[in-house]
Amino acid sequence: MDENAGEKSLREAHRILDERLPARARIYEAGGGSASSLPAVRVSESDITVVDIDHAQIRENRYATSKILGDIQTYSFPPSSFDLVVCYNVIEHLSDPEKAIRLFHSALAPGGLMFIGAPVRDSFSGWATRVTPHWFHIQYYRWILKYASAGKPGSVPFPTVFHPIVTPRKLLELCNELGFQLVYFREYKGMIYANMAQRSPVLGKLLELAVSVANFFTSPGSDLRNGDFHLIVAKAPMTRTMDEQSER
Repeated sequence: MDENAGEKSLREAHRILDERLPARARIYEAGGGSASSLPAVRVSESDITVVDIDHAQIRENRYATSKILGDIQTYSFPPSSFDLVVCYNVIEHLSDPEKAIRLFHSALAPGGLMFIGAPVRDSFSGWATRVTPHWFHIQYYRWILKYASAGKPGSVPFPTVFHPIVTPRKLLELCNELGFQLVYFREYKGMIYANMAQRSPVLGKLLELAVSVANFFTSPGSDLRNGDFHLIVAKAPMTRTMDEQSER
């Protein structure tokens, strides 16, 4: 998979969402903060509710119809409130992502979609994130990725929990348990490799070599370089009750 695989996958996810969503969709961006992962046209033509726990992110948001300071793991909406729930680069930061996903399911209308983008917990980059302290992540963003504001209030990187459910297999099992129907899933190569190669070609090559060697010791068909994934699932459409069917 090439280094643009993430962008290609995101474009495909956007295409699927455009095909399935109404023209003016009711969208819940869970942990959406100040920037959307959706196309600008979709953002401008939708009613978007953003819930985020970060004061600075909420303050900087300029596109949401409704902005709510709250925790997506506990904040609930009435049933059938939304056509789409987006949770992009957020669930890895949650201590109880399962609770959040159950709340998403409840807030979705029948046939509504949930779009999740997240890092793969058991990839090489996921492992590196889990075994290194948060201060190290801040220095990586500041000196390697050149984010001058890294570590400041409202700025990346945010503390990462990496609950076991962030593993795609377990996440898909939960979605199946809730009655979601799989629409789209793809793992792709994380940007850590392109970023490292751009900043330091020597370190980039060493990283690629190290992960290639590690792949020999993983399960067949798996690739530790696949550090991120996109997932779209659909809430099962409402079915008629037996009484309703008998009246027809």
